[in-house]
Amino acid sequence: MTRAFASAAADLLLEHGPLSLVDLHTLAVEQGLTRSKTPSSLRPSLSCDQYVVRPDGRVDTAARLLRDQSFTTRARATVHEDVLWTYRDLDPLVALPRLPLATGGEMTRGASAVESWTGPAGWLPAVAAGELLALRWDGAAVHVEVAPPTSDGSSERARDVREVLGRHARGQRHRSWSYEPRSSLTQTVLSALVEEPELFTTPLPPLRELLPLPEDLRPQDAGERDRERTATIVEVPVPLRTHEELARRADLLGERLPDYVSLLLTAAADRVQLPAPRLDRYEPYDPDVVHLDRWGR
Repeated sequence: MTRAFASAAADLLLEHGPLSLVDLHTLAVEQGLTRSKTPSSLRPSLSCDQYVVRPDGRVDTAARLLRDQSFTTRARATVHEDVLWTYRDLDPLVALPRLPLATGGEMTRGASAVESWTGPAGWLPAVAAGELLALRWDGAAVHVEVAPPTSDGSSERARDVREVLGRHARGQRHRSWSYEPRSSLTQTVLSALVEEPELFTTPLPPLRELLPLPEDLRPQDAGERDRERTATIVEVPVPLRTHEELARRADLLGERLPDYVSLLLTAAADRVQLPAPRLDRYEPYDPDVVHLDRWGR
């Protein structure tokens, strides 16, 4: 019966709104979805990315939080062959188990390495390269439309949304290493919608243009600094190609680029045998003390 509850929990939350685990358990027992006698036994069924725990402890679902929210993406080229090529503009929709289309059929993620979405013939309206498409979830199906004119990424509205996303990105705890690269951004958007339920009800520029800037992700300066958590910024010029590859790998791991680079530097330092401590700080440096053969391990 737990499996029946797992498949029906999202519908219960979509119908009744956020519920405590006790209230959700009561509804599940009344409808014969579980025989469990304790609400806590249902918690494992609510652990996937489509569920969110609100600050007051109530359980919510992505299907409800995303209802009536529009996410835009720019057409890479004139739409043809019913394939929509995107970056991570539609990441929040990944939290939904199914994406039925209002016009019939379903949209699904493409199998190629480049992010794409596919659907039945004619599911995409005709747009030229660079034009915006808006995808809106109504709680039951996805509507795909040509987006009305939107403000650009430098507008006051865009800056406000970027600030909200940055605040919630800072509050997201890093998850364990995962092969799923998009949970961080998805959870950031869902968390922001808990605070502002109408954040994306008006079409905005694509998420890639709204992502928090690096300075938006820095810890707040208010309060006493923790000496053990301070950091020093080191500027190291690298080729653009190297930067793009580091960014790609960080994205695949669900990590921010600075955190990923710090991880790489830590691993590199571990592979170098440091010289023994010197009592005389002015003793000339002997390069033979450092052995680089450990880089091969």
